[in-house]
Amino acid sequence: MTQAKGQVQIEALVCEVNQSAVVTDTGRFTDLDVNEQEVDGQEVTKPVIEKDPDHAIPAQAAEVIDPCLTHSADDTAFDQAFDYLNTKFCQPAIWFDNFFVDERTLEDARAGTLVRWTNDFSYYEKEGFKYRANINARFNLPGANQKLKLIIDSQGLDDPFAFMKGPDDEGEADIGLRYDWYAKDRVSFNIKANFKPKLEARWRYTYPISQGTLARLTQKIYQEKKVTGESSEFDIEHSFDEDFLLRWSAVIQYENRNNGWEFGSSVNLYHYISSKQALNYIASIYGVDTPYHYVENARVAVTYRQNFARDWLFFEITPEYNWSKEVDTDRLDQAIITFRLEVMFQNI
Repeated sequence: MTQAKGQVQIEALVCEVNQSAVVTDTGRFTDLDVNEQEVDGQEVTKPVIEKDPDHAIPAQAAEVIDPCLTHSADDTAFDQAFDYLNTKFCQPAIWFDNFFVDERTLEDARAGTLVRWTNDFSYYEKEGFKYRANINARFNLPGANQKLKLIIDSQGLDDPFAFMKGPDDEGEADIGLRYDWYAKDRVSFNIKANFKPKLEARWRYTYPISQGTLARLTQKIYQEKKVTGESSEFDIEHSFDEDFLLRWSAVIQYENRNNGWEFGSSVNLYHYISSKQALNYIASIYGVDTPYHYVENARVAVTYRQNFARDWLFFEITPEYNWSKEVDTDRLDQAIITFRLEVMFQNI
């Protein structure tokens, strides 16, 4: 990464990985002038964002809370080491999560407002042309506690395996409320209820293993009518440098109805090209054990994503090869290419 992208010059500051980064037109991160204040028992800092002469920023908008800028509550050597490692890992990881809008990380209790309208135009080698449109949103309710959010999901992204499945997999639409109960240091916890009805509790713990490697454990338990279920997600991320981030994910889920255990794993390699362009190399597998053990879907793909024309306009091109199978049917192997046009607003 060249110096033109900018660097964050701070020491021993905790970075919460699952947050949106401060991004400018000239690069991923701006130089920060730190001013400390107290928020929820932690010392949180306000960065002063450098201004592009061609894109003037109003004074009231210039002060944005950077999720990387917090102190641990304790000042022990162990906590100082955590602060240092988490800060070093933070910068590339949150940029990729923010740019590719990883729904698994954006369900975190720290995540802010998000509205996405996606239009997918897909051509299947053996099934022909298909079109899908989806709206997903998460925002605070007027006059309500800032921890309470309305969630609208027309794509079934609440499914922990959604990111492993192909473009033709349709999840269940979901409208509900989420209460972000706790978010501090390495831990977050929230509760969500929808109109199915379904009640879900989600706990997440994040830990930096080394300067370039981070582990994250997410546990969910839920009740949907008469069905009780749980899912466990484990991620390991390694930042080779500011241009490449590798993420391995594994998920298992169990429900007390007839579908038994579900399992899946994926590998993502993110490649930063510029502040408006990036690549995501993907390989994933998803399987079940009921009525018998078999792999339901496997895929390899490459996604090119670019921001264009406006800050809220994106397009993606995803060529992939997909292996899919349903119960009592032959496996279907085919090439697929998908063009996505997306309108996305964040933190409005």
